[in-house]
Amino acid sequence: MAESEQEYVREKFLEGQASARERGRHGGRPKVFDDDMIAYARSLRERGVAVPDIARKLVIPTGKNKGRHPSVASVYRALAEAEPAGTAA
Repeated sequence: MAESEQEYVREKFLEGQASARERGRHGGRPKVFDDDMIAYARSLRERGVAVPDIARKLVIPTGKNKGRHPSVASVYRALAEAEPAGTAA
């Protein structure tokens, strides 16, 4: 009986996710970096600017941390994700 109830809850959960997706809603945290920030960070990195300095130059445009600087780890992650495939050093 517990298994059937768990399956029912799972089905309802998946239906709710599908319904939200149809309305343009997506779960999870919003992205800190937009395309312009990533492009700016990549251009600075290509010029040899250190990642901690890049983090101090960037400002989060929206959300809970609006107006603050992203963490150095976030900048490293964004640069790694934005790096074209096959060019990892």
